Amino acid sequence: MDAYLFAALGLLAVGIIVWQAWRERAVERRRIPADWQASIERMEREQSQGHHRKVREAVLQACLRLARYPKKSTLAPHVRVRLAALLSRDPVYPSVVRAIRAACASGAEVSETCLCVSSEYLLEDIRQCMALAEHFGQIKRHARGGDLMVAASFHPSV
Repeated sequence: MDAYLFAALGLLAVGIIVWQAWRERAVERRRIPADWQASIERMEREQSQGHHRKVREAVLQACLRLARYPKKSTLAPHVRVRLAALLSRDPVYPSVVRAIRAACASGAEVSETCLCVSSEYLLEDIRQCMALAEHFGQIKRHARGGDLMVAASFHPSV
């Protein structure tokens, strides 16, 4: 009886140690490195100061930097979520993506010039938002007859 009790306690202790090690490893995987954290915080400060175009450019550069990470990287999804949250507070990006989705709901795709004519945003802002939305998988762009066509992708991004 004592042998079974000691064996059960030993297995319980090993189980707790393994669970704690797994939990610490999972927390470590979710942690964003200091350089990425500083970059995201800098973008948040600039966005709070109203430098939205500069922040969108920084987010695009960060997305391009993330694209060079290996496919099995655990860092990329966490950083992408933080960048997407940053873009959701942008005044232009959500409305441009909504306009693309609304235009594509009635047709298969919409031209870039049609988006520029139907909105009050600058062409530079629309192109920046389209590049970001393409990187996050929200739209697909392709050229047709000298015009850039945009098709919405109606699946969850990030």
